[in-house]
Amino acid sequence: MIELIGVSKRFGDTAAVDDMSLRVERGELCVLVGTSGCGKSTTLRMINRLIEHSDGEIHIDGQQIRDFREETLRRRMGYAIQSTGLFPHWTVARNIGLVPRLLKWPPARIRERVEELMAMLGLSMDEFADKYPRQLSGGQAQRVGVARALAADPDILLMDEPFGALDPITRETLQHELRELQSRLQKTIVFVTHDMDEALRLADRLVVMDGGRIRQQGHPLELLREPADAFVESLLGGEDRGLKEAALLTVGERMMPLSPRLLPRERISRHATLREALSMMLWRHAERLAVVDDEDMPIGELSLRRLVGAKHHE
Repeated sequence: MIELIGVSKRFGDTAAVDDMSLRVERGELCVLVGTSGCGKSTTLRMINRLIEHSDGEIHIDGQQIRDFREETLRRRMGYAIQSTGLFPHWTVARNIGLVPRLLKWPPARIRERVEELMAMLGLSMDEFADKYPRQLSGGQAQRVGVARALAADPDILLMDEPFGALDPITRETLQHELRELQSRLQKTIVFVTHDMDEALRLADRLVVMDGGRIRQQGHPLELLREPADAFVESLLGGEDRGLKEAALLTVGERMMPLSPRLLPRERISRHATLREALSMMLWRHAERLAVVDDEDMPIGELSLRRLVGAKHHE
């Protein structure tokens, strides 16, 4: 869906992005991560031509982006940023309907799309449609920003630190909502963040950048288990990588069948992460947990011995 071939961007004598090649498949959530100044936001903005690339080629669905008019290209892509970019004197409904209006959709279709997106993102039409950005919390404003990016049903969604200014609880909630949206809508998403936990939680493909170049890319578990070099290992958390990996795996993936022994008193959902399971074991001084399904019925068990030894036996 998106392909960068030998792409560079120079500002004077400085190369912000240097000979970068990247392929993002249709329906993939690709996260660019790295330290400040590594070129990740510049890369994102070259895809929709907010910044023009100096060398190389960028293709969208097999066509070079410079073959499109800039306005046409940008209307094919949703764009969500940290500051939301909402127009302060427009209502929520009007902000969301911006691109469909530019595309001259009929008013009834625009209203229907606004209602659909507000419902999808947990914003009551009656409560929020006529509010202004200043009347919203940070999390609500960010939901409106995502709704606006999705309004014209674009194939591609570009997101630049969209949750960076939010408190940890709201941020985690919106990360979960984004993954849920992605599972339903199957958009092609390029997401920029400097937060490694956020990157690992969201990415189908994780791209680690440094000095305008890609140091390593692949599935988050691949990078955690086999970092290409000391820089990638450090960025991924160094000795903390085991806990970061545990946050990506579910209890259901590691549970064992129920044993004939007495059922453990402490219970945990099969959907919980192994990190949550480890935390519960430490907090409750439990070496075994009963794993329960959505009806709270025991379906297996998890032991600390098995959990710690599983990595060794893989």
